Amino acid sequence: LHVPAHLSRIGRKIQEGWAAAACKAGVTITVSGIHPLGHFEFQHKEPLVLKTLFTQLMLDRGFLATTAFYASYAHTDAHVRRYLDATEDAFHAIAAAVRGGHPARHLCGPVCQAGFRRLA
Repeated sequence: LHVPAHLSRIGRKIQEGWAAAACKAGVTITVSGIHPLGHFEFQHKEPLVLKTLFTQLMLDRGFLATTAFYASYAHTDAHVRRYLDATEDAFHAIAAAVRGGHPARHLCGPVCQAGFRRLA
């Protein structure tokens, strides 16, 4: 599998950034996928609540984001820095919500659905 260097580099920065931000915030995640097509999962008893909260917090910070990232040629180092700064802020907010108990109380809408159940 040949992955273009730019896409691999950007994806690697994102995956390493997720791991570093999670560690700094005290949030446990598992990062997986090839560099340009990465994703992470919250290691928590309510991972979909935290995923939904992450999306909500990232929207508040100007990013339409979920727990996946697909690198493109349009992504620059500046985009990655801004995204990872917002991610770190979101992870800190998630850690605080988890410490406070019942992180679902911080949601402004319903919890996201996994897989194809959302289409039913």
